[in-house]
Amino acid sequence: MHLTSSLVLAALVGFVATAAAGGLNRNFLVPVYAACPGSGNCTPPTRASAYTFDSIVLFSSQQPYTGPGKLALMVAVKGLKDGNGSPVTATLQLRVPRGRTTIVGVIGTLGETSPLVSDTVYEVPVSNGSGRARFVAPDLTPEHGLVANTFAAPVLYDPDGKELASTGAQSKP
Repeated sequence: MHLTSSLVLAALVGFVATAAAGGLNRNFLVPVYAACPGSGNCTPPTRASAYTFDSIVLFSSQQPYTGPGKLALMVAVKGLKDGNGSPVTATLQLRVPRGRTTIVGVIGTLGETSPLVSDTVYEVPVSNGSGRARFVAPDLTPEHGLVANTFAAPVLYDPDGKELASTGAQSKP
């Protein structure tokens, strides 16, 4: 895991600013639908993944600052089922797109093509349809001067590598 990638993940503390529960911010993820090429509509709409879920929640700390060992993100999965409706035991991937990392007074802003700036991929184990994974800032995280900007949302991928869930909004079915 790259230090910078982990630092970008830590910056998501400010990104996920939603209703709090138990000292954590939470953001309910929504299903990802397949892209529709061109300017017309695709009917019926299809999900990008054959897997379904009851809920997937992305949690972050309410603290204004990050540091070594502090919570960056947590993911809770409930009711994950395969295309046949059976509970799933597998590993999902949470991919956090690269951002912009600055360490004020020490390194400056890292170049956009720097090998230290890359997407961060975390594994989320799921057993019998449920799972929880907790990610913390690495011990190398600077305690002072770090600013990590995020410009894209994390996406959770199914066991087949297809987009399962992302941040967004949905109305009741």
